[in-house]
Amino acid sequence: MKHVVITGAADGIGRALAFRFGQAGYTITNLDVDVARAAETTQALAARGVEAYFIQTDLSDAASRAVAMQALAQRPLVDVFIHNAGISAAGKFEALALAPQLKVVDVNLLAPLELTRALLADERLAPAASLVFIASLSVYAGYPGAAVYGASKDGIAAYARSLRAAFKPQGIHVLTVYPGPTRTAHARRYSPDNSREHRRMAPEELAELIFTSVQRRKTQLIPGAGNALFALLGKLFPALTEQLLKKTLFNKMT
Repeated sequence: MKHVVITGAADGIGRALAFRFGQAGYTITNLDVDVARAAETTQALAARGVEAYFIQTDLSDAASRAVAMQALAQRPLVDVFIHNAGISAAGKFEALALAPQLKVVDVNLLAPLELTRALLADERLAPAASLVFIASLSVYAGYPGAAVYGASKDGIAAYARSLRAAFKPQGIHVLTVYPGPTRTAHARRYSPDNSREHRRMAPEELAELIFTSVQRRKTQLIPGAGNALFALLGKLFPALTEQLLKKTLFNKMT
């Protein structure tokens, strides 16, 4: 039985990924800080006949990450590892406290780097394994009002690109995902306007696209035609997209 590890699988995109991979017969290991929601997700998966295991970890804390890796060492070799967990800190950069912004870097960038290094160094990956990094559409367009979040996602995209080149000869597959607005609690928490939430991509739809991309061993995924168009505009007309995002996000935050 194949084994997928998902960070942040208690809710949102991670939960949808757990159900999709579970449907395909994978054993699920969830690394999450939210005990209550993780327990509910684990029970829901078990009710569908999916073998699921929960490791409580705070990805912003180095000691907690080390304990998680020790626990993972007792689990089966990893066929797919999905770095999904992410947090943000929204508002004027200079007005936000430094500590929560550094925590964004810890969870979104440092934790995936550290966990991936441990997986490789400890030889915990199965042959032809897949590493999946959830970046953001902000890589193509910027994210005024969440500068550190944008920086962390740019960083993880660059890291994944470098890994892909380095480990291709070994048969390790690396997929980078650039989601746009998704219908999750995370998006609701940080968005200044949720009046058009119905237009955001459902996490189940995104999970299906990610699952298919893993099976096809694709290297990049920009999910949805609208997101792909926005990414293209960001590359061709960066000043225009930056002004658009400033108007629709930053100005409403401030």
